[in-house]
Amino acid sequence: MYGLLSRPYGWSFEAIQTELRISERTLLRYLSACRRELVDARGTPILEVQRRGERRLLCLAADARHDGTTSYQALSFYFALTVLAFLDGTIVKEGVEDLWERFRKALPPKQQARLGDFERKFYTVPYAVKDYSAKDDVLDVILRAVVNQRALRVVYAGLWHEGEPRTHEFDPYTLTLYRGGLYLIGRSHTHRKIVYLALERIHSAELLDRRFEYPRGYTPERHTDGVFGIVDGPESDVAIRILSRETVGLLSSRKLHPTQRFTEEPDGTTLLTMKVRGTEELKNWVLSLGPYVEVVRPPELRAAVKQALGATARLYRG
Repeated sequence: MYGLLSRPYGWSFEAIQTELRISERTLLRYLSACRRELVDARGTPILEVQRRGERRLLCLAADARHDGTTSYQALSFYFALTVLAFLDGTIVKEGVEDLWERFRKALPPKQQARLGDFERKFYTVPYAVKDYSAKDDVLDVILRAVVNQRALRVVYAGLWHEGEPRTHEFDPYTLTLYRGGLYLIGRSHTHRKIVYLALERIHSAELLDRRFEYPRGYTPERHTDGVFGIVDGPESDVAIRILSRETVGLLSSRKLHPTQRFTEEPDGTTLLTMKVRGTEELKNWVLSLGPYVEVVRPPELRAAVKQALGATARLYRG
């Protein structure tokens, strides 16, 4: 019970078995006894089992949770909202602030007092986020199109080397947040495939009368599965040698890619291996790590990094 009081969102069966050193069978027997004996005045068990995907969690029933639960819920809600804090000057930021204020005012006075300094107690540091203050009108149209499954006519400018802006029809499936920027994933009728559009490069967006059927087989997870970032491409077997223990510690503490594997080599270095769809973003990431990593394969990625480093070195000669 003490363990549950400190875990308002539940205690997984696996964690309970590990901490108490008991089998699943023993845990289920204990749980059955507790549900018989630990009941409220109405005879309702104060313990319940919830499923979240494949995981089973033991929780206090809603009516039995202590006051701190609401504070934990507020913290989770506030942190989720701070992710969108970089959208300053847009309708989304205004909506986030309004949503938080409504949530706060709906709480009991005692809970409101606890939340008085939340903005100072919990804070998200933005890093190299994109500025969308001039894209409010475009973002408004995109949000309505995504929610209502309406096709768009967009004027989109690619990178500087991709020519003039192009106008084409687009079925928006997903608005996604990636590294401080917003991207629209959907089907381009110009390219006849699913692509992504960077919001800052959308010059204008117009709602069309045509609605589209959301494809049954599409999910953003499936579309980005295996991609290192958001730009996809052919699958490559990647191996990167990490040359310092400090860098190993830095990288191994993060989930860089679902297929990542760190293997210590006899010479004291560590080999990071992955199967990656598309290496353009991976190249930029390797360059950001400077002399602490070396691309082993594929040869195309190694050559691209070598060329970029050579161009950089020429800038600093003399």
